[in-house]
Amino acid sequence: MPRLTPLQWLLFALFLIFYGYAVFALTRDHYQRHPPQRSVAAQVNPAQPAQRTWIQDAMQAGPTPVIPLTSTDLDALGDQADALFGQQRFAEALPYYRRMLELDDGDAETYNALGLVLHYTGQSAEALQILGQGVERGPELQRIWLTLGFVRAQSGDREGARTALERARALGPDNAVGQEASRMLAGLGAD
Repeated sequence: MPRLTPLQWLLFALFLIFYGYAVFALTRDHYQRHPPQRSVAAQVNPAQPAQRTWIQDAMQAGPTPVIPLTSTDLDALGDQADALFGQQRFAEALPYYRRMLELDDGDAETYNALGLVLHYTGQSAEALQILGQGVERGPELQRIWLTLGFVRAQSGDREGARTALERARALGPDNAVGQEASRMLAGLGAD
């Protein structure tokens, strides 16, 4: 290794300081000119246009006006419930989903959302009942089978989870829900 004189060490240190500052200045300038953008989740099928889920819409939505629980406007109640769900305010979303089922007890999507909210608020037994009712009303709704499998797995019912997840996968193995069902089945040790 060559021996450097004190002057060479000083010049080397000044070079490192200048180099570090230059990198910092260029990086700062780049990010000021091109601020980072929120990334868009990768599409499952690039041939299809990007589809936003109701939860993504709710998470990006601004503050929503509070809709009274006495309302009969299903769309407004749904928007309120979904916005609260998106903000992970599950206990507050719960009465809105219940009210929606009072007004229309045939919507399997509402059963799905209510089941998740009940599970996230620690009411998994009732969540399983609600999801079971939802499956009866919408047996071809793939997402409710996925949710049922998830809640059953979280509740320790591996066989019940496996059955529900296999049904979710069978309804559309190539879409995002079917792929998630396959991933969850692999986590259960099935496939």
